[in-house]
Amino acid sequence: MVGAGIAGLTLALELARRGIGSTILERAHRLEEVGAGLQLSPNALRVLWRLGLGDVLNAVGTSAASVTLRDGRSGRRIADVPVTADDGTPYLALHRADLQGALLTKVVQTELISLRLDSAVSALSLDGDRVRLPLHAAGEAQDLAAALVVGADGVGSAVAAGLGLQDPAPAEAVAWRATLRGDEQTAVSGGIEAWLGPRRHAVAYPISSGRRTNLVLIEPASDAQDPDGLRRRFAGWDERLVAMIARSAGFTAWPLRTIVSDRVWRHLDDRVVLIGDAGHAMPPYAAQGAGMAIEDAAVLAASLAEAPDLHAALARYESERRPRIDRLRRRVAFHQRVYHLPRPLSLGRDVVLALRKSDQLRQDLAWLYDWRPPA
Repeated sequence: MVGAGIAGLTLALELARRGIGSTILERAHRLEEVGAGLQLSPNALRVLWRLGLGDVLNAVGTSAASVTLRDGRSGRRIADVPVTADDGTPYLALHRADLQGALLTKVVQTELISLRLDSAVSALSLDGDRVRLPLHAAGEAQDLAAALVVGADGVGSAVAAGLGLQDPAPAEAVAWRATLRGDEQTAVSGGIEAWLGPRRHAVAYPISSGRRTNLVLIEPASDAQDPDGLRRRFAGWDERLVAMIARSAGFTAWPLRTIVSDRVWRHLDDRVVLIGDAGHAMPPYAAQGAGMAIEDAAVLAASLAEAPDLHAALARYESERRPRIDRLRRRVAFHQRVYHLPRPLSLGRDVVLALRKSDQLRQDLAWLYDWRPPA
């Protein structure tokens, strides 16, 4: 695997469960606390639970029964969308570093996995039935050969670049992220809340066992000139949200990037495959970036363990994953439109959501949250 993020670490552990060894190449000198909050829905947690991470993730995460949608201006509750599963699998909000740390701890305890830091892949080429990877490792040039290379190195994938694939495109939106301490929290006590408004929306939820709150403001890139203007651009919104923005120590801009929907995942005669954001990064309007990376890892590991050869394994992997990723893209585009509706269209949206019963709202996303990994 190239990349020691969520996709690469999960895949290595899923392969080890099946007795398959792997090497993870990571360009960073050391793995540090990066990123902000993320949400893990039941579809992703079923994979992590069977890896033995249930206790540690429950300890650092906060379970949510629903996502509360609110009118951005008034703060009026529009609907509570259930996110828990019938089988008892929770929906957790947590810090990305806590998830990566739990996966990393498990990886270093697993004999079948070798983790090599400070190892940057610069190119790939097919040499017979193996892929050659020139590396810059610990300041020296090295050469590595592998039967299969998995590009799990995110939206700015070095593997994708080495294959000459199209660069990710701007998503025309920016996510401003801030973390509030417990004594600064003014709106979120245990659940996930989203404020919807024209051209922009906000999301807040607890992380770090509830000691901190992750606050995300998403707005058009054309408006996102500087963080100092956020108070002005969100002026007149729900006073609780405005107070959170005012009390934050500072926002970090995360320009959103996407991968074209027709990106090819399998390369060099099925000796290279892309997973996670390297294969299908999309805007975060369904909170499934980490979830899809985890699902990818589970399905690819099962395919590699059970199929007779690499061609069959990767064909099986793609046939299972491509339709689901495409369906999620459509859902993401739907959320993007619906979240940012101007008045009076937003009033119609609010009425429709308010009239739907809880089990109907739950059923809308059952296809996503009820997914189960291969046995």
